[in-house]
Amino acid sequence: MKYIYLVSLLIVVSLFACKDKEQSKNIPNSENQIKTDSNNKEVKNNNVKNKIKTEFSWEKIPISTKDIGNFPFIKPPKGIIAKDIGSSSYSKKLNFSKLKMFSKTSNTTFNIEGKVEFMNFSTEDENANWEQYYFDKSINDYLESIGAIQVNKGGMTDVYYEKYWSDYDGEYTVKHNDRELIRMWVIKQVNKKIGVQIFKKRMAIVEEIEFKQTIVKFTADDILKEINAKGFATLQINFDTGKSRIKASSYDVISEIVKMMKVNSNLKISIEGHTDNVGDELSNMKLSKNRARSVLMAISDEDIDESRLKSEGFGQTKPVENNSTEEGKTKNRRVELRKI
Repeated sequence: MKYIYLVSLLIVVSLFACKDKEQSKNIPNSENQIKTDSNNKEVKNNNVKNKIKTEFSWEKIPISTKDIGNFPFIKPPKGIIAKDIGSSSYSKKLNFSKLKMFSKTSNTTFNIEGKVEFMNFSTEDENANWEQYYFDKSINDYLESIGAIQVNKGGMTDVYYEKYWSDYDGEYTVKHNDRELIRMWVIKQVNKKIGVQIFKKRMAIVEEIEFKQTIVKFTADDILKEINAKGFATLQINFDTGKSRIKASSYDVISEIVKMMKVNSNLKISIEGHTDNVGDELSNMKLSKNRARSVLMAISDEDIDESRLKSEGFGQTKPVENNSTEEGKTKNRRVELRKI
């Protein structure tokens, strides 16, 4: 009897041991399972990172030898016209801007800088229906015939869509629901790189050109020539907002004034401050006087006798442009050097 009891007990213990062993294999938080999940997650993250880091490369774009004509290279299909430049916010020409392109293949954005034209299309006959398929097929077939490569057939990942528009500071914008309609092409020739964006009834074209800096230093000779020609020279000296402290970026201009004064020892000048119409007249008058005085002191600190200098402020009383625009306000915030 005791023998039968011991055998039964061993069988029961064995059954429980097997069950515990089987359960331990299925516990999701076991050390092995955690390591496996961690490794899988790391591989997945690396794959995502590698995909995002892929850059668009012009080296992979074949060269087209087709005759594509002159910029902007593409005319609308028969029966469709591009609205006159200026008739719409989407019809304009820019000598230098950029298009931010998107490549579905490399899953990334890239810029093309240069000459840009934005076109907004309509039917030539105002009473005719817009035929989207006709427009799309005409444009697509023509681009293919001149060796263009389509880098995006429409649609972007959410990540790159947000980056595309949040980081886009060009002239062209679209509504959120247009993202599925954006088609993008590139054309590469021996001496040309071109980008094309096609929307429902719109198109943007850019031809890459090298940026040329046109800002040049306003030298002592330039200042003197302007004073001799007009009796005064207009300078854009920058100050801290609402204050008379000269910004560090404007001390190059001060140095040129000093050079002019040292070379022309008999020259005497009046430094005159002017403001835009932001704020009240009394505050602007005081600000312009203080700013003119700051320029005078900066010049005299460079060993220019103060007897050759005087300062005056006129506030907002002598505008040279309309204060209704930001450009006008910028030009009205100025310092003039007048010969005395």
